[in-house]
Amino acid sequence: MNFIQKNLSANEIIVYQSKLHWWIFMPGGVFFLLGFLFKNQSGEFGGLLVIIGLVLVGAAYLNRSSSEFVITNKRVILKTGLLSRKLIEIQLNKAEGLMVKQGIIGRVFNFGGVWVTSGGVQNAFAPMEDPFNFKRKVNEAVENYTA
Repeated sequence: MNFIQKNLSANEIIVYQSKLHWWIFMPGGVFFLLGFLFKNQSGEFGGLLVIIGLVLVGAAYLNRSSSEFVITNKRVILKTGLLSRKLIEIQLNKAEGLMVKQGIIGRVFNFGGVWVTSGGVQNAFAPMEDPFNFKRKVNEAVENYTA
């Protein structure tokens, strides 16, 4: 939470934080395991799959470690990206909409996509851990802000 903690305003405290779900490692893990399975049958093809898997796992790690989803007592802050950042800040008194989409696998492993609407623009963040809890915490923060 380094980036967001450094950019909090005076008297602003973090109420809740979430991150990308571990599911983002799945494609890389599948390629990696397939590479080991095919290594004995076709060494070059298996090695290529292992390399692709490692690259995908590395990219997923960078993506997960550089993403921050935070609710404070004043705003919702969603940040992704390491080199090129995408930062969405929504003041709690201007929160327009928050939508959660969760498929069958997402329901089993408790992850889903969160769509945030601000200024008529929709931004998607997926796959977020426990998306319905994130939505619930945003609603609670909005209620506390207006109370």
